[in-house]
Amino acid sequence: MNELKQLGRYQLLRVLGRGAMGLVYEGVDPKLNRRVAIKVIHMGRIDDPAMRAEYSARFTQEAQAVARLNHPNIVTVYDFGEENGEAYLVMELIAGEELGSYFDDSQVFSLDFTLEDSVRMTCELLDAVDYAHQQGIIHRDIKPANIMLSGQLRVKLTDFGVARMQDVNAKHTEAGTMVGTPSYMSPEQITGQAVGPRSDIFAAGIVLYQFLTGEKPFVGQGLFAVQQKIVYEQPALPSTLNPLISPMFDRVVLRALAKRPEDRYPSARSFKEDLKRALNGDEVGLDDTMPPQARVPNAFLAGAGAGASAHATMPLPARTLPPFPAGADPDATQVSGVGLPLPTAAPQVDQDATVVTTPPGVRTDGRR
Repeated sequence: MNELKQLGRYQLLRVLGRGAMGLVYEGVDPKLNRRVAIKVIHMGRIDDPAMRAEYSARFTQEAQAVARLNHPNIVTVYDFGEENGEAYLVMELIAGEELGSYFDDSQVFSLDFTLEDSVRMTCELLDAVDYAHQQGIIHRDIKPANIMLSGQLRVKLTDFGVARMQDVNAKHTEAGTMVGTPSYMSPEQITGQAVGPRSDIFAAGIVLYQFLTGEKPFVGQGLFAVQQKIVYEQPALPSTLNPLISPMFDRVVLRALAKRPEDRYPSARSFKEDLKRALNGDEVGLDDTMPPQARVPNAFLAGAGAGASAHATMPLPARTLPPFPAGADPDATQVSGVGLPLPTAAPQVDQDATVVTTPPGVRTDGRR
């Protein structure tokens, strides 16, 4: 795959990384003399002709949907095509780094992220999410590795590779299918229930938590432990980990991370508005749109101390959590069940790797 020099009219210069569906190259569009990013999807690795045809049709459908997105905080898709068994997306090339590289390298406190910067970047992410939702698209895999920061620390949300249009989702995604990255999955994703826009709000809440504390809200030894915590436990309050922030941020985070979708913010826009109120020192979490059940996090907030908050539990009905592949990582993108396979190479599963579990006969892995 590394020997590729050209796809369509696009010249491939160098490999930038490995995404959920294949390699990502820096390339050149000679027609416009423009540098671009090109994500190459290895469709030739699917042996079943019917499945390959279905994947090709789905790729075209989703590429068209994502290409419609025109927002300053979403990476622009310029073009797409297929050639010699390789499908490809041509995208805006961002001069910057993944947000994940900032979180991985150091605690947020030691970086040049002020609280104002952190709130602004989260608000830009929420603007992108709100716009996508208005276009009928759920991202399903929001995480720092899919958030690019420009040199001016401006957010660009990328990799809608596991996104599904909501109307298409009803036809193609059945109960028991999981799509996403385990440590950023919502409870309904983990338990194989229907996934809607509020799953993206949950994932954005985890990103906000990392901005505020430098830590993930749900950590454990292995995937099952992480699953259990996401489904049943409340995280430590951000203000107990970072005493420099107001408890108002606790209320914002806990509502975004509510276990039941209906208890979360009804939209990314309302999430953003409360976050801005918290930054301004205003009261949050008491608006009329909050259902009675969503006040549980506020009650939890009022009585929780620094020690008690980390392991407080929510009274949810017991569920059988679906198994993950042995040795898989909670930062891996997981697609299991009847969803269309995302064919990639098969290296060792690692931090921020992509794990794809597909129907029998098609199993591939790839590092993000």
